[in-house]
Amino acid sequence: MKDQSPNEPSFEKKSFQIDTSALLTIIAIILLFSTAIIATLIAPHYVDRSWTAPSSSYQLQMYEFQDPDTYISNVALGGNDLQYVHHLKDGFSLLAFQESDYLKLVSAPELSKYITHQEDKTLKLTSRLLLLRTPGPEWKKELTSLHHSLQEKFTKQASDIDQPTAKVAYQILELYDPLKKEAFSHNPLEGVLQDWVDQNFTIVDQQSFYPHHQNKGVIYIKNPREYRIKSLQFADKEMLYYDPDGQPFESLKQLLNCNLDFHSRKDLIHYGEEIYAMEGCWYCHTDQTRTLIQDVVANGSDSYPAPPSSPNEYIYQKVTFLGTRRIGPDLSRTGIKRPSREWHMAHFWDPKIASQGSIMPSFKHFFNLDSNQTSSHAKMGSPNLRFEAIYQYLMTKGTRITPPTQAWWIGKDPVQTKEIIEGRKVLK
Repeated sequence: MKDQSPNEPSFEKKSFQIDTSALLTIIAIILLFSTAIIATLIAPHYVDRSWTAPSSSYQLQMYEFQDPDTYISNVALGGNDLQYVHHLKDGFSLLAFQESDYLKLVSAPELSKYITHQEDKTLKLTSRLLLLRTPGPEWKKELTSLHHSLQEKFTKQASDIDQPTAKVAYQILELYDPLKKEAFSHNPLEGVLQDWVDQNFTIVDQQSFYPHHQNKGVIYIKNPREYRIKSLQFADKEMLYYDPDGQPFESLKQLLNCNLDFHSRKDLIHYGEEIYAMEGCWYCHTDQTRTLIQDVVANGSDSYPAPPSSPNEYIYQKVTFLGTRRIGPDLSRTGIKRPSREWHMAHFWDPKIASQGSIMPSFKHFFNLDSNQTSSHAKMGSPNLRFEAIYQYLMTKGTRITPPTQAWWIGKDPVQTKEIIEGRKVLK
């Protein structure tokens, strides 16, 4: 047997060295992961709360209170138009009943305090569940008198400015108490933004405040009318459609189980985020306005550059797709720059129609096609759930950073882009 060299480490020593190395490696891995967890989950709470807090009260109220109680569906099966329905809850939802030039409101004496007349400087809000409807026969005398006085007022105003007189169609609605704890209001014109007030408002008869009622600004539902439906038999299908004289929904379960295919905006946004991931949109699009002149100007303007993206813009997403390549344009301000639903429908159907020279593929699977639609140039199909989901997701981009009354890009220019453009700051 060959003798072991005096300088050669023994087998026992080699084994000990290997065990020590493995132990140190394990300890290093544990320290690395612990540091990562502390840095991402714990440190932001102590270093900068803006990493984990909403950008504004408006953003918080939209995501946490409005989205879960806003339900969206097509106006009719196979149609392209949307209808929005708000789930109103007594003591929770804030409502406003506000008159305008061509809308007048009547009510029983005990409810008149909830009406904001044109001459009122303070908007009256209430969390009491009230609704508007077409006045019944019992209001005939009062309506005749009101119509007459309104027409006289309009005729006098027209004669004062030498304009020909004509009859004006005023809408008169009755404010009433439906005696319910929950109801559904119809809003066919809902869009990206929500009605918001942050000055000159009061909450009438507020007994108990929810946290968001105490904020300096609040989201509210304006002039809600109850969502009612009627049915129409079309071939072998029952078609449901909105009709103010139809039957109301008595519960959320009943609304969701009808064949109008309602989904909450919250669920649509989350589903849209999943579609964005599955379709690989983040391969070609970034979702961040960087601290570069070309970014803040492209997502804003020369006069009012957009602020760079901040961490709190993404706190309501499950996954943040900041992206690394811009084969297509950045999407972090899409809700501001491209709010048109029709534009997005055309773009997903055939990107080259909406953006000449685009290399983006067509997403026709976002649409329901008729059996006869086989040609690539066929008439556009009806947008399906996948399109509605990704559209609602994209509409959150840039629209909720601050309230609609505060343009988030004005006065927020940390890159000092205007100074650079105007030559008052020199890049080194």
